[in-house]
Amino acid sequence: MAAASQIAVNRLSAHSRRFDPEFELALACCDRANQFDITSLLTPDLDWQRVLESAEHHRLIPAMHAALAGKNGVPSTLRVRAHKHAWRVLHFTVELMKIARCFEQRGIEFLAHKGPALAQLLYGNPAMRQFGDLDVMVRPRDFARAKDALIALGYDPALQLSVRQEKSFLRSGYESSFGLNSERNLVELQWQIVPRFCSINFDIDALFSRSIQVKLDAVPLRTMGHEDLLLVLCVHAAKHEWAHLGMLRDIAALTNFSLDWDWMLAEARRLGILKILQVSFFALSELFNTSLPMQLPPLAESTVELGSTVIARLQHNYEPHTESARYFRTQLLSREGWRDRARFVWRLATTPSLQEWQAVQIPDRYFAAYRGIRIARWMKRFLT
Repeated sequence: MAAASQIAVNRLSAHSRRFDPEFELALACCDRANQFDITSLLTPDLDWQRVLESAEHHRLIPAMHAALAGKNGVPSTLRVRAHKHAWRVLHFTVELMKIARCFEQRGIEFLAHKGPALAQLLYGNPAMRQFGDLDVMVRPRDFARAKDALIALGYDPALQLSVRQEKSFLRSGYESSFGLNSERNLVELQWQIVPRFCSINFDIDALFSRSIQVKLDAVPLRTMGHEDLLLVLCVHAAKHEWAHLGMLRDIAALTNFSLDWDWMLAEARRLGILKILQVSFFALSELFNTSLPMQLPPLAESTVELGSTVIARLQHNYEPHTESARYFRTQLLSREGWRDRARFVWRLATTPSLQEWQAVQIPDRYFAAYRGIRIARWMKRFLT
């Protein structure tokens, strides 16, 4: 027992040299199974306003509430926010069940991605993961039928696109938002993992073929298999510059499952995301004092540098600006091959997006002109 206590003190001491107390508390709440005595972090000078802001930013409200339940000095605000989130999760779950029944009646296969299904898979409780919408994945060829099914349920598409625009969007985009009543973005209907310009080409049909079953309120749903899910979660985290501890917490929880690392590394190399995988696990090892998986290849200096940048930003509640030059630079740095980087830059510069379609109205018969508008806009952005 004394040895265990000393290990806890050593861990706390090692962490304290790097992070402020509020971020230390957020870290400790991520993994209850490996927590040292969390009470030692509840010091009188703790800034609870910063703690709560950090928990909201990092999507850790339910995890923090579970870790601190019954502890002295914890403000009631945390409990109120956690209960509010739990009620919202119940609402999301009801909506997901409605969508599942509707899709089944129409013969539309889908994957329950992230949201309550992921929370159930990783934590055994839909309310133990903080999220803000439902992600429903369909095959690209089923998008139109899925869209009609959501509209039949009363959902309104956030985008009003022409036939030509929607056809192009299905090639270049990856998700479309749908609202219900006053909630504008309740459902994200996805047909890819990331936009086309990211140049990470997941095989969607293969994701469906390797999917597994998870039961949510005793209702069986299909979701991604563990290995696919880990790669997808790492890519999703990279898309957001690893800006939220909640994303890393999910990845860490998934590593508790039995995983086929040989297959995952081969698939990561095929997709060109090995560096993304390495940065994710480097951040986990540094933040949670865990060892890097033995199967990972040695980390290059650029990988360690990017991972260190991620860790430095995390404690300051960094939020990426997805239209900034710094964001796209980070995306470039996360790719290991010059071909992937070149393809990323080319697709980014030449693929028209919603911004171009909304900025200039062009008849569908002249749709090809949008590529020139896109190039001109990006030249102006980086030359002025």
